[in-house]
Amino acid sequence: MLNVLLKATLYEWHHQHGDLPSLPANTREALRQAAEQTENPAFHEYVLDEIAWLATDTNLEPILDARDWVLESGKPAETIGRLYADLMSNDDRQILGQFRTPPDVGSLMRTWAAGGDDCVLDPGMGAGVLLIPFDPQWDVSTDPAHVDGIDRSRLSHLMGTTALTLYGQAHDSRATDFLDLSPADLQQDVNAIICNPPYTSGDSLPAAYKDRINTQIEQSIGSGISARSPLYAYFIYHARQFLSAGDRAAFITPQSFLTARYGESLKEFLLERFSIKAFVQFDPAGERIFSDAHTTALITFLEATPENESSGETRFIRVDESVEGSEIRQAVERDDPESIDWGLLNSVPQTQLNPARNWEALFTPTDIDTSDFPRLDEFATVHRGKTTGEADFFCLSQADVDDFELDTQHLSRLIRQPKLVDGYDFRDEDWEALRESGEDVWLCDPDAIQEIPESIDTFSDQVAGDSPVLPDDDSSTVAHLLAYLRDGVNNYDLSGTGILKKRTYWYRPERQDSPRIIVPDASREGFTFQLNETEARNIHNFNGLYDVTLNETELKALLAYLNSGVAEQVVRNKTRTRQSGLKILGSGAVKQLPVIDVTDIDDEMTTDLADLFDELRETARVGGDCERVISRVDAVLQQIL
Repeated sequence: MLNVLLKATLYEWHHQHGDLPSLPANTREALRQAAEQTENPAFHEYVLDEIAWLATDTNLEPILDARDWVLESGKPAETIGRLYADLMSNDDRQILGQFRTPPDVGSLMRTWAAGGDDCVLDPGMGAGVLLIPFDPQWDVSTDPAHVDGIDRSRLSHLMGTTALTLYGQAHDSRATDFLDLSPADLQQDVNAIICNPPYTSGDSLPAAYKDRINTQIEQSIGSGISARSPLYAYFIYHARQFLSAGDRAAFITPQSFLTARYGESLKEFLLERFSIKAFVQFDPAGERIFSDAHTTALITFLEATPENESSGETRFIRVDESVEGSEIRQAVERDDPESIDWGLLNSVPQTQLNPARNWEALFTPTDIDTSDFPRLDEFATVHRGKTTGEADFFCLSQADVDDFELDTQHLSRLIRQPKLVDGYDFRDEDWEALRESGEDVWLCDPDAIQEIPESIDTFSDQVAGDSPVLPDDDSSTVAHLLAYLRDGVNNYDLSGTGILKKRTYWYRPERQDSPRIIVPDASREGFTFQLNETEARNIHNFNGLYDVTLNETELKALLAYLNSGVAEQVVRNKTRTRQSGLKILGSGAVKQLPVIDVTDIDDEMTTDLADLFDELRETARVGGDCERVISRVDAVLQQIL
């Protein structure tokens, strides 16, 4: 229906400009004739027309009548974009990586990148928000001079073409894959690029398509690209060939490439081929650009340069609160930017940017020098907890254990979630308290059982219809376990879980020892490193430290450091931020954390730090002032630093 509405609106615009007669009763035929008379490719039929014209005239009448409503909209790109967002489910747009750019952000990107006489390219035009004239009197404005809009989606191409036509913006548009487009395909040279590319992850792209574009763009840029790159990264790589030295580009994307491993090749490419003027981060805990996207928005401001001739400073600008786009633009381009009161600005010489480092940390810089510190994995093995495949089934409460009469020989003690661990340590008494309160404190963890098939599919076939696999013997602990597994297959659809199909014994998560230290892998409140004094194991929502080579005093001294105000700044440089302020601390980041060498400092200082950690964890248990203790830890650390 949106497809029909847009074509009817476009037809009516041409009618009002004398290009077409009034819309007749035979709407489909009229639109076909419009395609021939106007040579506008937006009128061409595609799959949505085959569906829409199955509707009756009665069904279509209110849709056709609504064309006047779109025509009279003062902001057609915004109107059309909102319609599309309302019609498409958020889950579908997450998969497609489609998120509508707010008009004020589009204006910021366009006015920075392009002047009034420029030809602008938008490789992911959508509803055309990035290309609309800046002048509020859109019906008389033709700024910029000309735009080229590209979108692989026929519906998106129609949306953008309709909006640009209603704005009176001179344009050419194509329904094609930007990654298959070359500069020679365009009728004129491009002076600027503004783009909100699709955010589809690399893992979600069809394998054959991903392999093709990866090979194609590696050849075009002459260097390797991580095969895990998301689709938006390929748009940035490919866009460079459309620009000459001095031309500008502005991209709005997730900020994940600043920290992710796949981002290293992209950051190296940016350093070699562009003067990186600025990155603008919209604080995920404050100002939000995409309320429905699971990502943190980042605008990248680039100026094309000859290869390896980039210079100048790169500004890392964090937007913490609502601010006019003009103020952000001034912070990006002024020679001597004044201090800002709506966020933070950090300028770094581009030559000092290292593609292997975490660039997100530069939005909140720290002056702590850790260059001589050893890494945490020099003192312990670091692993993320194992994935269960179906946590609600494999993690059990005491009530679950009692109901199915499960023997503890088939179970392991468990720390299920970070929110269940208060303070700075976890003791047997804490586990018992969680068990009494009904929390999941057991992990299904049987030894290999000969009678149970190793394949989940085989087991599912055997228990279909509750047919017995083993003799029903109430005295058999295996029979009780079997009953629980049968219940799981029937009620949790375990047979459809991919990870269960791959592991050696489907009925138990991969085994891992109890960690000596645990730390959440995600948090909004900061990261606490907790001493585990139990045999309980963790699952995927914790990182764990194992095989610790330190003695007890050294271990506690290390924990004092890891929970200090000093370490809080160091950890911040290793985290990745998602939308709504969720911080991610992966196992790789934990391994690389710079830490003090507790084996090489004064014994008295080591003991002092260990004692302070004991004081810190006891203070937390009685609800005392932990910040006071942490301040004392920081004071000791300053002597080391």
